[in-house]
Amino acid sequence: MAEGKKMNPLVMVSLRWGSISGVLSLLSVTTFFYLGKHPFWIFPLFDIRIIFMAIFLFFALKEIRDFHQEGILFFWQGLIASTVFLVIMALISFLGILILGTADPEFVSGYIKAGLEQIKNLSPDAEKQIGGPAIEEMRKILPGTTVGWMAKRYALQTFIFGAFISIIISIIIRRQPKIL
Repeated sequence: MAEGKKMNPLVMVSLRWGSISGVLSLLSVTTFFYLGKHPFWIFPLFDIRIIFMAIFLFFALKEIRDFHQEGILFFWQGLIASTVFLVIMALISFLGILILGTADPEFVSGYIKAGLEQIKNLSPDAEKQIGGPAIEEMRKILPGTTVGWMAKRYALQTFIFGAFISIIISIIIRRQPKIL
């Protein structure tokens, strides 16, 4: 009998940890939404998915290095595993947000209402700082927001934040063979 080919640990481990991170990110979006704080109006640097990304990516790369590669992980391997991790995390979040926004139309309309309310309640100093034309542009664009746009934005932010986190964690976790 022919034995099946095993999947590369860079992919296999990253798929598992990326899936966990994606599900938890989606769960946090859903939880914030149903608790009354729309997750898309939370400042992105305070987004909990960054914590999930950092923790689970660290564990994924550590597992690859320690259990599948005999304690050796090159920087490029860390970046490949990180990319797989981020693709899976972003894909799960993207699809979940599409489902959530389709199943509960309040997800999109709540985002629009909260945005228009924030614009309405801007202080004169904030209006000056942002600028009248930019505020008017937001007033025009915001009502046309779709769940697709929201899902794409979330996925894109995941890749942007993930790129920086991936580089940092890949540098920290890497370990090269000692040359004698």
